Amino acid sequence: MSGALPFPLFPVPKLVERPWGGTSLRDWGRPCVDGSRIGESWELGQLPGFDSPLEGTGFRHLSQASAHMDGTWLGVKGREFPLLVKLIDARENLSIQIHPAYDGPDGLVKNECWFVLEAPPGAELLAGTTGEPDRERLHAELKAGDTSSLGRVPVTAGDMVMIPTGTAHAITAGLVVLEVQQPSDSTFRLHDWGRVGTDGKPRELHLEQASRHLDPRAGAGLKIAPVPVGPGRELLCATPWFAIARIRPGKGERMEAGGGFRLLFVVEGPVDLEWQGGRKVLEKGRLALLPRGLRYEIAGGLVLEIWEPDWDRDILGPVLASGFTAADAAALSAGTVRR
Repeated sequence: MSGALPFPLFPVPKLVERPWGGTSLRDWGRPCVDGSRIGESWELGQLPGFDSPLEGTGFRHLSQASAHMDGTWLGVKGREFPLLVKLIDARENLSIQIHPAYDGPDGLVKNECWFVLEAPPGAELLAGTTGEPDRERLHAELKAGDTSSLGRVPVTAGDMVMIPTGTAHAITAGLVVLEVQQPSDSTFRLHDWGRVGTDGKPRELHLEQASRHLDPRAGAGLKIAPVPVGPGRELLCATPWFAIARIRPGKGERMEAGGGFRLLFVVEGPVDLEWQGGRKVLEKGRLALLPRGLRYEIAGGLVLEIWEPDWDRDILGPVLASGFTAADAAALSAGTVRR
């Protein structure tokens, strides 16, 4: 395979039941049977307990693709795959939770973002805080389910919200989101609305860990304003770990994965994907992984492009060239990049 042309990889999602889940992911191509509580579809990732199966290639799992040629073929040289991508169906409110702010015994650091795919009228996310409340008071409020100090973020389909490490947050009922994050499954629950798990018992809370990692600072700027950087292309989010662009390719757009991998997620399909040696029609909700250096063309629909950015080349340069400022570029990170 070492001499073969690069080709796309198509991961097989893993459906995960959650007590707050439902069947809305059926509209995104996931086989959710009536009465099921599918809260998450793990689209792509490589971490303990999960190694994405890949269909129709010489690689059975993502770990094999990441290890091939020491990762240079895929574009993750010497590393495991650096992102985890999920679809989330919140039939009910998720718990009020926090992700680790640093690597350690509590777990691995996790910055994440949400692209809203579906939202009921008047939908709001809980994210960040209003003002800068005292840490101990905020922790006590959230433990009791008092969300008065949390920020309310109004959202509609197409919005992007960033959740930096340590940010108290909850996805609310009726939302369907695409989640892109660092490859960590560490979550600390502060409050779970009195809910029981699939085993009928109250789900575990993680109050001590949450207290250690809680960031009480204000959460202004978590909802990110898109920055147009070319015909049919907008930057939605840009951090040191991942960047996301929204692309409407029209009759056809030629692209290249460059020095690293690219992911394509279909928001509106069908999308025609063509590369040297192959062609595939991608329906709504499909995810494709494109290895380093692959030249391809996409046409039709609406897609999200996800990748690990080089800040100056991929973010700052296009933003400045489009007539915006360095501050506009930094705002795409919701404070995780300061320039």
